[in-house]
Amino acid sequence: MLHKWLENAVVEGKDKIIEVRKEDIWERRCRIIGRVGLELTLKENFDDVINKPCIFCQPERVAKFGKEFGAGMMENDAAFLFPNINPYARYSGVCAFRKHYIKMEDFDSTLIEKNLELGVEYIRKVEKMGNAKYASINWNYMMPAGASILHPHTQIIVDEHPTTYMEKLMEKREMFSKYIEMERNGERYIGRVGKISLFTPFVPFGFNEIFGVGEESIEKSIGDAAGAIARIISYYAHLGRNSFNMAIYMSLEDEFPLHFRCITRQNMVKYYRNDITFLERLHNEVILERKPEEIAEEMREYLKV
Repeated sequence: MLHKWLENAVVEGKDKIIEVRKEDIWERRCRIIGRVGLELTLKENFDDVINKPCIFCQPERVAKFGKEFGAGMMENDAAFLFPNINPYARYSGVCAFRKHYIKMEDFDSTLIEKNLELGVEYIRKVEKMGNAKYASINWNYMMPAGASILHPHTQIIVDEHPTTYMEKLMEKREMFSKYIEMERNGERYIGRVGKISLFTPFVPFGFNEIFGVGEESIEKSIGDAAGAIARIISYYAHLGRNSFNMAIYMSLEDEFPLHFRCITRQNMVKYYRNDITFLERLHNEVILERKPEEIAEEMREYLKV
C-alpha cells in the first residue's frame, strides 16, 4: 500500500538524495528533495489589497436564494451563506465570514464552527430536495490559494456525482479504511481533538499537509472539526505562512468517512512564485521540501500547547 525508495544524483561531485514515495489508494507519488526554495516564506505588506472595497462587506448586494430555500440567505452572527454566482455544480454556495479581513492567528474554533454550521445547513436543505449524494466544504484562504476575493469565505459544493478524488476513494474504500487504521497507529499520527484523529499522510497533496478523519456525522463532529482546523491554522501561522487550502469531504450515503485535508500555499507577496509546477499539473506528482514525519512531530508538540 505504501512504498518509498531513494534515488541518488551527483551534481558537481556532491550527492543529492531524492526520496520518492508512492501510495496505492490515489495511485500517486511525491518527491522529497530538501530545501530548494519552493515554499515562499517571505512576508510583505499587502494593506492595499486589504483596503480595497469588497462585495462581501455588503451582504445586500450578493446573490440570493430562491423561494425553495425559505430565505434569500442563511446567516448567523459570524457568517452568511448565499449562492455562488459562478457555481461549480448545480448546488454551489459561498459562506463568508462577517469580518472583511481575519489574520490566520485570529481564527478560533467558534468562528470556524459558525461558518461550518451554515455550510451543513445548506447541505441538508439541498439533500431534502433530492439527488444530493456528495458534499464538500472548501476553503481558499488568500490569493495564492486560489481566492479571488481577500474577504475570508468557504465554498460548499453539493452534487449527485462525486469528484475525481471521491470516486477514487470509493473504488479503494477497503484499502482506505486499512490506511486510516495504519496512520492512527503509525509514526505520522499527531493526536485527537475530540473525535477527530489527525495525522500527516505518507504521500501529501501539498506543503505541510495535515489530514483529519472523524468517527461520526458532520453534525456530531462539527465542534471537534472546527477545533482541529483552528489548531491547524494556528500552527500554519506559527510556521510563518499566511495562505492555505482546506477541503472537508462528505458522503451523504456513508460511502466514505468524514475527513478533511489542509495544506499551506505560498505567502501573499507582490511577486510570488507559484508552488504548482509541471510535475504537479502534468505528471500528478507533488514536490516537497520536508518529510511528513517532521510535520507530524511539530504539530504533535503544537497540539499540546
